Amino acid sequence: MKTTVLILAGLLASTGCGGGRKARREPAPPPSAGAKALIRTAKSYLPEEDGKHPLPKDCSDYVRKVFGAHQVPLPRNSEAMAIEGEEVESSRSLRMADLVFFTGTKGRKVGHVGIYVNNGIFIHQANPGEGVRQESMHSDYWRKRYLKARRIVE
Repeated sequence: MKTTVLILAGLLASTGCGGGRKARREPAPPPSAGAKALIRTAKSYLPEEDGKHPLPKDCSDYVRKVFGAHQVPLPRNSEAMAIEGEEVESSRSLRMADLVFFTGTKGRKVGHVGIYVNNGIFIHQANPGEGVRQESMHSDYWRKRYLKARRIVE
């Protein structure tokens, strides 16, 4: 009888039954002052904000202007930006001011870039002439097109 109980207890423990705890993700560190400043600058381009900024030409022009305002140089196009900084492991590891990349109209190639704000929201210049806006990365449209992210500032 004791042997049977021990075998059953061993089986339950090895299969994960019996109340075992899941490993929790470490909480993200609080955003740096630099990341917060970048987001303030990014939001200043929204039409409901001050409206003093000229309309960026496209998504990468917008991102360059925001980062350039903080003396962080970036290349001219989203493909080149997609190899800058350090790779972010997954969308679950995103932090404020990370660059987020999406497919364009040509397959799985980088075609769009935005700036991660927080809680699944990113800010970007959607289309030339349409202005800057914030959107959820969890919407069907953006979720299907998400490719990767890069961390430029800590």
